[in-house]
Amino acid sequence: MFFRSTHSDTNGRSPVLAQGLVVLGTLLLCLAMLEVGLRVTGRYRIGSLGGFFAPGGASYRLKANTTKRIEWPSVTFTVYTDDHGFRYKQSGPRPLGARPYYAVLGSSEVFGNGLDYEQTFIGVLSGQLERDRIEVVNMAVGGQHLLEQISLFEAYESSATSQPQKVIVVLNPLFIGNYDDIQPDTFVKMGQLLPKENWRLPLAKTILADQSADYRFFRDAIRNAQAKYFPRKDYDLSFYLERYSKSHPIRTTEKTNDFLRQMKDFELRVRGLGATPVCVYAPTVGGFLLNELKAKGKLDGSLFDTEFFVNLAQRHCVAEGIQFVNLEPMLQKMYDRGEKLNFDGDAHFNGPTSRAIGEYLYEALKPRGAASSN
Repeated sequence: MFFRSTHSDTNGRSPVLAQGLVVLGTLLLCLAMLEVGLRVTGRYRIGSLGGFFAPGGASYRLKANTTKRIEWPSVTFTVYTDDHGFRYKQSGPRPLGARPYYAVLGSSEVFGNGLDYEQTFIGVLSGQLERDRIEVVNMAVGGQHLLEQISLFEAYESSATSQPQKVIVVLNPLFIGNYDDIQPDTFVKMGQLLPKENWRLPLAKTILADQSADYRFFRDAIRNAQAKYFPRKDYDLSFYLERYSKSHPIRTTEKTNDFLRQMKDFELRVRGLGATPVCVYAPTVGGFLLNELKAKGKLDGSLFDTEFFVNLAQRHCVAEGIQFVNLEPMLQKMYDRGEKLNFDGDAHFNGPTSRAIGEYLYEALKPRGAASSN
């Protein structure tokens, strides 16, 4: 004699499974409605798939002719690149050579992390120099160091139809301290810069962020809760203690001399192109805080030295007869006045600081006889 199980419906399906399917279907329908609603209302604009990096140079570079909207926890900005693969105010063709131009090399603060192009200090400098019929070409790529930027410049100038009037290298403690780092542990996939190991999950997250308004909605809700209940520090002091440490490898005679040799060789190449090399020193906000804590007796000042990098750059420029522009005194005054120099939760220069830097650079780099920006 056969008995039908009390745990199955007439089709042999478990009620629990059927209920689960109903719940799952309802959940998927709600997510679909939320996705449509978020897009229709314009709360989240779906961007292009992939990032703005490409393989090239010693490690990586920027894609040419690209537009990419970037959304970070505290800032949103758009990156445009021209047909040379340099950040600019718009994407597409950009003929260089019709008038003089300055080329600028550097890292993320020069690239302008967190800001639209016109708000970056290169964008501000460019706007000022346009009155003098001079263009600015921003060759900086976030995360890069000296040798990577030199490789990128050399690849460009070897095929360029015209050469820059000035080549400006913006040095900071990270750019100098890891001058020979070409980041062998990263690679580019779908325009994203990823670790060579365990890259799949980071890539999946970026794809979701590009294509799913639902993902961004829940991601932002979590971020807002974290910001409210677990405030994020602007930067990790231990990172800057390591960078400014008196035991950092760059302070060895061998490393220091090699850095100086790389700078001299590059500047010799620049002069060979008929261009003028210029050095700009950009301090870190973390360095200002280290000095403040040292003065208050809250940090052991014998462990670090924030003056090493600026002194190294200045001595080099004096020895080689190169114009040296030091941003530290101007930014120190702003810091001492209590002005916030960086973003919340991010150590990069914010908009007001970048504007002040751009205007300061114009006064230092403008052609002879040009009017003041003030």
